[in-house]
Amino acid sequence: MNRYRTAARRVFLGLFMSAGATAMASSLILPSPAQLAGHWELHQQNQVCPLDLIENASALGGDVECASRWLGEKPTSWSPTPDGIWLMNAEGTGITHLNREKEGEYEGRTKSGNLVVLRRAP
Repeated sequence: MNRYRTAARRVFLGLFMSAGATAMASSLILPSPAQLAGHWELHQQNQVCPLDLIENASALGGDVECASRWLGEKPTSWSPTPDGIWLMNAEGTGITHLNREKEGEYEGRTKSGNLVVLRRAP
């Protein structure tokens, strides 16, 4: 009887964990570049750099030089991920990943460890 309970628990836990993983995986949906394109603001403490996420070629516009001072490298492109946005250099290497905190707001860290927040411009 004890073996039966142990086996039943394992099956239940396996199904429960599998269902949770499926629900979690399905909640991470890759946004299209069109959904994220537009005017944004990169914040570090009380300073702001206006940035434009350009849909075509996933290019960056706006005050890219300002952002490069904070990030340590010049971001030239971006790419959506299921959980955020990658900012990348000219070689296509990721500079920083900005994690989605809520609709229209992403947070990441600079190479020196400082917090930066990307918010959709009002």
